[in-house]
Amino acid sequence: MLRIEVQPRAQKELLRIPKQIRLKIIKQIDELGEVNHPLQYRRVKKLRGRKFEEYRLRVGDYRVKFIFVKPNIIKITRFQHRQVGY
Repeated sequence: MLRIEVQPRAQKELLRIPKQIRLKIIKQIDELGEVNHPLQYRRVKKLRGRKFEEYRLRVGDYRVKFIFVKPNIIKITRFQHRQVGY
């Protein structure tokens, strides 16, 4: 199981997302927390060329960017629409 921490900047971004989509994102994050490593979850991809182990989770038109800190911590850094989230 993974422990999920949301950065303050990401919390503000999440509150700006429409409620129905926000609920879907929260559900996906909860499901992600049940695996042992982020890549075991089907919608997660590792971002290339990054300093840290940075990943993204696709939820509809939104992307959840996070850092995997070993042993079992995920720090969510951003919630972005896909047009700006790449």
